[in-house]
Amino acid sequence: MSVLLPLQGVRVLELCWVWSGPLLGQLLADLGAEVIKVEWYKRFDLYRTRGVERLTGQVPEKLRREMSQSFHGLNRNKIGVTLDLKQVAHKDAFLDLVEVSDLVIENFTYGTIERLGIGYEVLSKINPSIVLLSLSAYGGTSRLAEMRSYGLALSSLSGVEHLIVDPETEEFLGSPTFVSSDPNAASYGLQAAMAGLLDARNLGRGSHIEMSQLEAAAHLAVDENDDLRALASSLGIAEDCHDDETRIVETGDDQYLCVASKNGLSAEAMDRICNLIPTLAAENAISMCVKAGAYAVKVIEKPEEFGTGSAQQGTLLPSVHPITGSENIVAAPWRINGCRAPLRKTAPTLGEGNSYVLSVILDWSPEECNSLKDPF
Repeated sequence: MSVLLPLQGVRVLELCWVWSGPLLGQLLADLGAEVIKVEWYKRFDLYRTRGVERLTGQVPEKLRREMSQSFHGLNRNKIGVTLDLKQVAHKDAFLDLVEVSDLVIENFTYGTIERLGIGYEVLSKINPSIVLLSLSAYGGTSRLAEMRSYGLALSSLSGVEHLIVDPETEEFLGSPTFVSSDPNAASYGLQAAMAGLLDARNLGRGSHIEMSQLEAAAHLAVDENDDLRALASSLGIAEDCHDDETRIVETGDDQYLCVASKNGLSAEAMDRICNLIPTLAAENAISMCVKAGAYAVKVIEKPEEFGTGSAQQGTLLPSVHPITGSENIVAAPWRINGCRAPLRKTAPTLGEGNSYVLSVILDWSPEECNSLKDPF
């Protein structure tokens, strides 16, 4: 097992599209799992055309569906196979893959995989140690379970959006351009998937983990201040310790510090500290704040220190996609022994991995493999 790829040897079948499920698959792949993404020529991941909608009719569709940088980032390090799960032969191929896999992830509307005949009861009979993670919008116990949904609706229903306010006026600002529910669901899903894999390894039996993206998003919307104050009071801690003031102050060398009181500094003490900061260089100001009993950290203001400029720190991974050429994609947000998760391969073009999956993993004959070629 590679130190940088701790999930090496784990095989995952991904029945996901758009953002939440593919991001979960990306995280698993970045950790070293062999993630096989299942699509079909008439039902491929919608993110294949994310950001290139304006090119409709201007380039051939077979080319356009490979041009989205959003898709490239969310599906790096994965293998692609084309299977139409509504066809018996293709479904049989998928079930053959289940027999030699560890985890299946899906983010369909609740009940879809049962209607396709590949629900957990079917999968577990084929492979008793298989883990199925269902990442549906509302979860199976919700009265909204069978309703289709996307991130904007889930962010609204969860209560997350009511937190998006002007910090000075507390005026409600509305929905962000990119919703929080999708990446949040992927993060919760990763924890659940890892727990399921460990349990299967330890006990020799799999499980069906059902997650509600709505409930996961609702965790972000919980206002815990009252509970924290009650806990603080029960421990004999001043209840106002959670309301320490935070200020942004410019230093003498044109940088900025975020300063917060430590151990309940008074407003007067904070005033004295913040009045001194403009006379000092950033590093000296930080030392002064610490000695005075305040927290202080530099606020990144220079464009070259964030966004695309972060490529120098490894935040972006240089990639050469076979269709779009050179591009940068966002790296995994962790380091192992000081190293980022490596880019082992670019996102799969549609059907790219058919030969490997069918011939090598399933040992199909050339005639059987030819039956799954692009019919369109």
